[in-house]
Amino acid sequence: MVMPELPEVETIVRELRQKLRGDTFTGLKVYWTRTFVKEKKLEVSGQKIKAVERKGKYIIFRLSAGWMITHLRMTGQLIVDDRPADNRKHLRLSFSLASGRYLQFYDMRKFGRIYLTADEKTILVNTGLDALDARFTENYLKELLKNRSTRIKSFLLDQKYIAGLGNIYIDESLFLAGIHPEMPAGKLGKNRVKKLYEAIQLILAGAIENMGTTLSDYRTTGGGFGSNQYYLKVYGREEQSCLVCKTVIKKIRHAGRGTHFCPTCQPLVL
Repeated sequence: MVMPELPEVETIVRELRQKLRGDTFTGLKVYWTRTFVKEKKLEVSGQKIKAVERKGKYIIFRLSAGWMITHLRMTGQLIVDDRPADNRKHLRLSFSLASGRYLQFYDMRKFGRIYLTADEKTILVNTGLDALDARFTENYLKELLKNRSTRIKSFLLDQKYIAGLGNIYIDESLFLAGIHPEMPAGKLGKNRVKKLYEAIQLILAGAIENMGTTLSDYRTTGGGFGSNQYYLKVYGREEQSCLVCKTVIKKIRHAGRGTHFCPTCQPLVL
């Protein structure tokens, strides 16, 4: 199973913004109590959706009084439907809307969470700068990596530094930049930092254009699939030939994650 990353969440947010901004929640049915976490004095019914935003892998509904923040985890799906779906498999929450539509949250593994809070910072407190934030620049990345002994993939996975990157897009970005995933972050040097920054931006932009990568459970708000899986260069291609140099793509375990790279295009330089 693959957790939705920045491009998948951005695709969902753009669709939710178009479909739901200005609408009002009129009711809520909870089918799995752990999915919905709210502060005692807050209720979702009667709340107008003023904006739908994103930070890292979080979907943020700015409401008329408070915030509703969603993390899909491994298998969460937010689907906008014209009809209620009370009996559908894996349905955990169902929000009714003044427009007559429904916002349904499906989650096979039950790890996803929806928080209703008066202060979004209580949920996002350990979330770093978003990878698409205008303040995330090449120089910002250079300063973050300075003197870090952590391996570069481990560093990029840590959401408190850069928010939104995950296994798929880190592997793809490191490949495009020609950087081995186990290279110490602080030893990249100016040229490699530049290549990495540019690679991250290009990989994310392309994946968003393709509406994300559907390898398992990720769906758009209409239940559709992304198409970026057809453009991956290393992720999921272990034991296949590199599309650049024909070397066999390797898969190793790094920071507890399956990690894909080309030994020739991404030599380990210590």
